[in-house]
Amino acid sequence: MKRPWLILFFLLLGGCQMAEEARLQEAYNAERQGDDARAFQQYLRAAQIQASPRAQFVVAGMYLEGRGTERDMEQAILWYGRAAGGPDPVWSPQAHLRLGGIYQGEHGAAYQHRQKALAHYRACADQGLAECGRALARLADPPSLVAAPVQAVGGAAPALPQEESASQAAIALYERHKSSIYKITVYEQRSGEIRPLSLGSAIAIDKFRAVTNHHLVVGGGVPVSIDAGGEAVRESDVLLWRVVRTDPVRDLALLELVEPSQELVFTRGIRAYDSIRVGERVFAIGAPAGFDKTLTEGIVSALRREQGVRLIQTTAPVTYGSSGGALFDAEGRLLGITTKGVQAGGHFNFAIAADEVQAFLAE
Repeated sequence: MKRPWLILFFLLLGGCQMAEEARLQEAYNAERQGDDARAFQQYLRAAQIQASPRAQFVVAGMYLEGRGTERDMEQAILWYGRAAGGPDPVWSPQAHLRLGGIYQGEHGAAYQHRQKALAHYRACADQGLAECGRALARLADPPSLVAAPVQAVGGAAPALPQEESASQAAIALYERHKSSIYKITVYEQRSGEIRPLSLGSAIAIDKFRAVTNHHLVVGGGVPVSIDAGGEAVRESDVLLWRVVRTDPVRDLALLELVEPSQELVFTRGIRAYDSIRVGERVFAIGAPAGFDKTLTEGIVSALRREQGVRLIQTTAPVTYGSSGGALFDAEGRLLGITTKGVQAGGHFNFAIAADEVQAFLAE
């Protein structure tokens, strides 16, 4: 026979759980009706009285957004901290992720604290949240390119005629770098339909970030790539990107994969702008007119500056879809990001110098 106090305990526990669910349901209904103020009060009571981790997380978000209550960053951090400190396997890692973002500076420099951000990302990565592992890597390893000597693509081949040797070098360059160049289609939803907004290319610089042009993403929408080896496209071949930041003057944008489990093939070796010589041979890889991973060839026509931005003028074609692709020297070093072509009495094509890309990533 159960002891009376034990029966009372279970009755009280069951009653608390029922009260919590009822309060959360009432809050949810208020949200659906657009009554954020009433929803906030119900979530707050569930967070205070029942210590509901879900309610704690939602209350923190509402304080952060100023939804249903006045925006209060201190209260947001407080409630995210309570949810993070609890044992709930769903809301604890999510709260750590939100705190990591706050301390990384996503909501203003006033709360930026690198060590606290690392600690929260590490905590939720240990709890198995893949997005936290990526955030941890992003914070520990900022995006960058590396100025490093690269051996001649294709190796030494003194026995080959000069024309054949150059051809073999181009083949080897393409094989090495084609996988790091991605076609980007930006889609928007209009009148209930999903339509393409712009088309371009991007070059991956690490396992989950890539650089493209600002003018491709300035109109909003969702950048998408399809990285399929064959004709059949699997769900895992579809890459969704988020825009991390942009630089309109340099016409550059930093993209990041949305899905934490996906990884990119990337290129990082660059060559300094001051070492480039007019007349040297160059290669561009992009998606002109949507034809993915297309290799074109030319020479450096001139070195120019526009609004203080270092540009490489080239005869390698840069057409619609090529923007955001890569321009390489004959040894496979990244010279710049292709940006535009001008057809006015001739073909004038331009790439943003890799030095500008490096400066953009370092800011």
